[in-house]
Amino acid sequence: MKTVGYDLIPVDRLIRLGMIVLQSDVTIEDDFRSYFKDTRVSLLVNRIPFENEVTAETLGDMAQHLKQAAALFPLAHSFDAMGYACTSGALQIGNARVSELINSERTCGYVSNPMQAALLAFEQLGAKHIGYIGPYAKAVCQSMIDHIEAAGFVVSHALSFDEAHDQNVGRISPESIYQAAIALAIEAGQSIDAIFIACTNMKCATVLDKITAETGIPALSSNKALAWDLARSSGIPFSL
Repeated sequence: MKTVGYDLIPVDRLIRLGMIVLQSDVTIEDDFRSYFKDTRVSLLVNRIPFENEVTAETLGDMAQHLKQAAALFPLAHSFDAMGYACTSGALQIGNARVSELINSERTCGYVSNPMQAALLAFEQLGAKHIGYIGPYAKAVCQSMIDHIEAAGFVVSHALSFDEAHDQNVGRISPESIYQAAIALAIEAGQSIDAIFIACTNMKCATVLDKITAETGIPALSSNKALAWDLARSSGIPFSL
């Protein structure tokens, strides 16, 4: 057998993004492929075990698997940025702990999560008063609302689909989310500056621009906020 030579692709040829996604999530990878389709991005994704029932306990339990999920990325790989793709899970574990667990296994220039990203996006938009739409039981949604308000924002109007199972959350139709956003905007009038659709499993990427156009209120999802924050930190142009 003849031996032939080869060239190695420069390691800095592409911007390296990583993402740790819930086992039950059927949405965010499709959204990210769409968001970054025309960019110089290499996106690697690992899954993390997650119970289907969404409670504060199951969300917090993901901390014990987060380190292992980060360790399963290629050994020699470093990342410009990485996201832990769970809005409510990040809230339960905490930004600092999420970053610590991921960085303990792989070098990352920046670590984000949807809740952290959403708060930064509100600031970027100059949005003080937020309308909130969440899929989960009211107690889980309320913990997110409390966190948003503790960060200095006001959540004056909120809606929930009150769905306890994440498998069903991923099947809520974009039309249902759109109708909920329109109902919230009508109720709120001009008293809110942004609509936040929480949860990475909510299939709303195709209706965000429609909501914004029809209400005059910027509509933001967990996935779009996270994509924007990872892009922003890596020097990738991305508009909210």
